[in-house]
This record gives sequence, C-alpha cells and structure tokens, in this order.
Amino acid sequence: MRAIRFETSGTAHVVDIPRPVPGPGEVLLAVTSTGVCGSDLAALRGTHPFRVPPLISGHEAGGRVAEVGPDVADVAVGDRVVVDPQRPCGTCDLCTTGGYHLCASKQMLGVAEWDGSFAEHVVVPAYTLVPAPDGVADEHLALAEPVAVAAHAVAQLGERRRERALVLGGGTIGALVARVLADGGSTVVDVVEPREHVHEVLRAVGATGVHRPDAALEPGSYDAVFVAAGVPALVERAFEAVAPGGAIVQVAVFNQAVPVPVGQLQVREIALLGTAMYTKDDFRTALDVLARHPGLADVLVSRTTSLEEGAAITTTMAAEGPGDIVKLVMVP
Repeated sequence: MRAIRFETSGTAHVVDIPRPVPGPGEVLLAVTSTGVCGSDLAALRGTHPFRVPPLISGHEAGGRVAEVGPDVADVAVGDRVVVDPQRPCGTCDLCTTGGYHLCASKQMLGVAEWDGSFAEHVVVPAYTLVPAPDGVADEHLALAEPVAVAAHAVAQLGERRRERALVLGGGTIGALVARVLADGGSTVVDVVEPREHVHEVLRAVGATGVHRPDAALEPGSYDAVFVAAGVPALVERAFEAVAPGGAIVQVAVFNQAVPVPVGQLQVREIALLGTAMYTKDDFRTALDVLARHPGLADVLVSRTTSLEEGAAITTTMAAEGPGDIVKLVMVP
C-alpha cells in the first residue's frame, strides 16, 4: 500500500509498504481522510518529543472498516468511523477510572511503534473507533480529531461562566475553540490572530470579533480566556484579559518554562486550567459539531489533496511554515 514516510533528512515522500494485518482486538481501516497537524510538522523537523523519524506519521483520521481481526465485536466491515488515536495501558488507575487520555504509558497513533494514518490503510484497536454519522462526509472525518481537542478544552470550564470568551491564537485549534464556544452559548467570542488572511475564516467559524495582536482589548473583561498558541507572551496577556473569578485554559503546547503570576490566581480568584487531548465523549461532541455545521470543513480546510502532493506540501510547511494554509487534508 502507499504511505508517507518521514525521513531524518526532513523530507516526506510516498513509499510502498505491506498492507498491515489486524491482530486480535484490532481492525484494519481504509483511510478516507487524514489531516496534517502541527505535531506532524514538528516531527518532520525533528523537534517533536516522541514522534521521531523515520516513521509513518498521522493521527487525525477517519474511514471505513476494511477488515476485522479476531475477538472483535460490535464492529463490521464497511462501518464509517473516526479514530481516537490513543493506545493506553488499560490497567492503571487513570485508565480504569475514565482518565485514559492521561495515561503515562499510552502510545499515540503515528509513532515509530504504531504506524499512523498517512497511508491507504491503518491498523487500530477496535476500542479506538467512534461511529460517524451520515451527515459528515468521508473527506471530512479527519476533522473530528481537532474538533475533539477544542471540545475537550471548552469542557474544562465545567459550570464556569463563558458568556464573554477570548481565544489567543487563531490557528486550527483556536478557530475550533471559537466554534465550540459559540455553539455553547457564548455571546462574545473574540479571537486574537496576527495572520490577517485567516481573519475571515475565524469570523466564518463563529468569532464575533477578530483582532490583531496590537489591538486594545478591555482589561479584566473576559469570563474565559483560551491560550491557543505556544507564544509565552500570550500567558501574560491572558491574565490581563481575564475577569476576576474567571478562568484561563492553557491549550497550546509550550516547550519551555513560562512565568505565571500566581499572586493573581489568589487575589482575583482566577482558575488556571490545563487541557490534554480528549476522550470518546469529546469525539462524539466533535462529530455532532461537524454534522450541525456541514460548511465548517469547507471553511477550515485550505487544501484537500493526494498522499503524493500532500507529502510535498508537508515538507514545505515543515521547512518554511504553513503560509496561507489553515488546514491540509489528504485523501489516500
């Protein structure tokens, strides 16, 4: 089968490898769409902590079940599904109490030990599958994973106020956080994003206001602030923007220590919340979002292409940045 291999040289190219065979408890998925994530680009650059080339990357995936291995129930050939790309240990306290997404021993799809979805087929445990509704097209199934990231981030607020929300960083995840907030009843969803060509996309996905980084926003006026870009200065800005009694949700990945004004957490009763990955419930929420907003994928996805062209574009994006691409999706 065809698959994209990431090389240590920083290039991605299509190779022919044997089609994998599902083992006990596993299924073979015919991939109908797979999305390129920032972690894929980091892997190709050689800067990702656990996605280390050479490897078959990719973890945003949906498709149709092509083959079922032994000891698999409730899954049939032809089922349309998306993949929760986490393979936890299944035995630790977190795994047995619903926190499997925080398992310290879990593996993610798209590492050297578990070939990813940048391929015609991928083998995954049957328990990772979430049924896809008819209202989401095959080529849009890959978007369930980033929407699940956004859904999980917003869910961290629990019952906290969110009428006025601010998203710092309008990339794919920031844009989807805005969509989930708007669906959840936030009346003000402001997004700060430096790339002006993305502003129209952000308005289309639900942002009520889109601002350049130098915009003057009213201090202490937002119930919830989401840090959705790995820029240390945004943490300080989040503390400036959040209202007393409000919450800051740290969404972006930081690879360095970032100062946090802990005194403000106490004096202003600010909640600083982390968010990591997602659970199956978040994928169900994500599929519901995609089904209710059939035009969302068309707004977010800048390019839908083949594995061959996708490999070349991914190589360029890793070396030079995303340019005008908000989201790249490949249809194997």
